[in-house]
Parts: sequence; structure tokens; C-alpha cells
Amino acid sequence: MAETLPRSSDIPNFDTYPANPPDSGSLAPEQNKSALEQRASQVGAAMGKVVVMLRKSQDRLKDMASEKGEEASTRLNDLTETAKGKAQDAAAQVQELADAAKVKTQEWTRTASVRADELRHLAAEKASELRSRARVNYYRARLRANQISRDYPIHVVLAAGAVGLLLGAGMRIWRASNREY
Repeated sequence: MAETLPRSSDIPNFDTYPANPPDSGSLAPEQNKSALEQRASQVGAAMGKVVVMLRKSQDRLKDMASEKGEEASTRLNDLTETAKGKAQDAAAQVQELADAAKVKTQEWTRTASVRADELRHLAAEKASELRSRARVNYYRARLRANQISRDYPIHVVLAAGAVGLLLGAGMRIWRASNREY
């Protein structure tokens, strides 16, 4: 069984400390990210690397400054300026990415609005068409019923009597079955 390493205040416990790499299971797989998310993660990774480089270089330069004095101070300033330049570049990339996302969102909103208007118009046309078709079919059915009642009056009266008789018998059976419960 492996023994755990002792903890002390000499060993910092930072997220950026190389002895504690991030848990790879907590990171989302690259293939599931959108282009916007991938770009944002690249920018974030670049900014993180700049910060780590800046911290390491400051630590190294502080050590060297105690040994070499003014030479180390100038190198520290140079590295700080380089780090600032990289940080500004990363910030510019983030701003470009945000602007592109804003433009894309506005484009999608306009497209969705136009599509919704088209669908609303098509639905209104279809409803109007179905309404007029229903009116025509109702009119035709009424004409056909009138024609049948004129052509076959005895048959219509007998059919109406049969329907009435069946409805009456059905209602009696239904009422009788409801009383039993």
C-alpha cells in the first residue's frame, strides 16, 4: 500500500500547481463542444498558461533578483510586459468571440422570426381552405338530404322511426344498468 505524502506549508496547494493536475473526468469531451465553446476553452487555456508563465517567471526572477540585482529586475519587467501583451491578445480574442456570438444570435433571431411569420401565414391559409371546404361539404350534404327526403319520403320516415325506436331502447337499457349500481 502506498503511503501518502506529508503536507506542509512549504508545498502550495494551488489549482495551477503541477503536482495536482485537474481531474480528466471532470472535463467535457471535445467532440461534444460547440465551436463557440471550443474557441472559448482555447482562449481560457491560453490565458491560464499566460498566468502560470507569469507566476513562474516572477518566482524565478525574484530568486535571481536577490542574486543578480538590477539585471533580474529588467528581465522581470521584460517578462511582465510580454505577459501583459499576451493577456491583452487573449482579451482581444475573447472580445472577438463575444462579438461573433452576438452577431450569430441576432442572425438566428431574425431567421426564427421570419420562419414564424411564414408558418403563421401558412396556418391561416390552411385554416381558411379547410373552413371553405367544410362549408361546401355541409352544403352538399344538406342538398343530398333534401333530395333523398323528396325522392324517398316513406323510406325516410321509416328510417327516422327505426332510429327513434333504437334510441329509446338504448336509453332504457342504459338507465336500467345505471340503477343497478
